[in-house]
Amino acid sequence: MNADDRVLLLDLENLGTVRLRPRPLRARLETLLAAAGEIHHAVAAYALPTGEDTDPLASLLAELRIAPLRVPPGADGAEVALLAHARHVHTEGGRIFLVGSADGRFVELAGLGRVELLVWEGQPVATRLAERAHHVHRLARPTGTPTEDAGGQHEHEPSDAPIMPAPSAGPVRGEVSVAVRLLTGVATGIGVAVGHRLLDTVLPRRNR
Repeated sequence: MNADDRVLLLDLENLGTVRLRPRPLRARLETLLAAAGEIHHAVAAYALPTGEDTDPLASLLAELRIAPLRVPPGADGAEVALLAHARHVHTEGGRIFLVGSADGRFVELAGLGRVELLVWEGQPVATRLAERAHHVHRLARPTGTPTEDAGGQHEHEPSDAPIMPAPSAGPVRGEVSVAVRLLTGVATGIGVAVGHRLLDTVLPRRNR
């Protein structure tokens, strides 16, 4: 590597992309890649929930030429993996790090070279990291809806699921037919009962 080669480090958990569905996930990753510009390579670290046997992120990352760094679930796993990769890059001559994260642990990279942050608009950035970073790039989320902030607090997740049709304003034809038959039967029963009552009342008087 050359000293001016740029390496993109993506903390998918901090960026709130791990739990997205494929379409919004692709849109966000493409936004990050476009903002990074020309790079030597990109890596993305993330953990899947305990018990997950399949990795739906790996194929998408491969399509976008982002190397996946899957880590065990736990605190700071993604950050530790990315920092270890950055140190390796540094030994190979890399000196410029584009960091897709707002986590304060990445302040360590300031001792290895130039640090630029790629974060979403409105995403809180750790104070120490913001102070040591050479530049902070604020990116608009493609979907316009936040998923989680730098502290991992989940917000509304975007979904590409189809919108369910609104409920009908009135009963459907089948429901009307059933209701009409029911009312007709009730009315008939009431008429018969009233008729019997009249006969019981009128006939005895005629007999007398």
